[in-house]
Parts: sequence; C-alpha cells; structure tokens
Amino acid sequence: MDNNNTILFFLIYSLSHQSPLLDNVMIFITNYVIYLSLLLAFLLTFKGKSEEKKAFLLIILGIPISILFIMVIHLFITEPRPFVTFNFIPLADNKVDLSFPSRHATIMAVIAFSYTYLKSRWTLVFLILMVLVGISRIYVGVHYPLDILGGFITGLISLILALHLFKFLKRRFFSYSL
Repeated sequence: MDNNNTILFFLIYSLSHQSPLLDNVMIFITNYVIYLSLLLAFLLTFKGKSEEKKAFLLIILGIPISILFIMVIHLFITEPRPFVTFNFIPLADNKVDLSFPSRHATIMAVIAFSYTYLKSRWTLVFLILMVLVGISRIYVGVHYPLDILGGFITGLISLILALHLFKFLKRRFFSYSL
C-alpha cells in the first residue's frame, strides 16, 4: 500500500466521528446516491433530450462491462479494504471484499462520463454526485483514495468500451446513433 494513499485516507477518514450530522450525510451519500443517480438517469430517458436518452443507453452497456472489468482486475490486485487492514469498524458498508477499484466510484463514473461524453446539460450534476460518492466512500472508511481514482478510471475505460460496443451493434443491427 502506497504510504501517501494511506496518509490521505486517514486525513479524510479522521473527519468522521466528529459531527453526527456530517456522518449521517456521508452515510446517506455512500449508501443511496448511486441508486438515486441511476433512478435520475432512468427518469431522464423519458423527460430529457436525446442526449439523456443516449446517455442511458451508454450506462446500460457500460455498467455490465465495468463489473466484468473489475472482476478481471481482482484477479491481479487483491488489496483489502482499509477497515480490514487497520482493524476498525467503518461507518457504513462493512462488506469484507477487495478494495481496488471501488465499484461505487466505477459505476458513478460510467454514469457521469456518459453525460459528459454526450454534452448533456446534466453533466455537472452527475460529476458532482460522482465526486461526492468517491469522497464519502473514503470518509466512511471503506476505500482508499486510490480505490476511488481507480474506480473513476475503470468507469472511463468501461464507457469507452461501451461506446465501441454500441458502434459495433449499431453497424450490425441498428440505425440509432450516438
């Protein structure tokens, strides 16, 4: 484990347990914002413009790709979560599995970068939510900063793969374009 990664983790995690209100906000963000983001993306397919409809299609393709990508990464990188390594009880989500990359950060990146790629007016909202989820995962003690950065990069790569898959499927079967 990189020493700077651990130092930055404890710098952020040390903010927890100081304010019950902030703790509860971060727990809410870490547990529910990913689902609210998916719900918002789904709703935008009905109320949004064509960019939002296309973004949802990318999300639908990108998330399964990202999950498979994470499974492959876990064959080579087996970093335990910080609360396992340092033996403490996190504020939320104490599932004992591998830490790198963060699945939450990866999925939020697929969502946010889909809207970014399509230049949607919702881009900033989803980018802010992505960053908040990333910070909250560190704050509650379940991920290191590099897990979050790795998740963002994994999400971006997954989105690029989803774009290629979409273009392949379009050429083969459809006439809808991104």
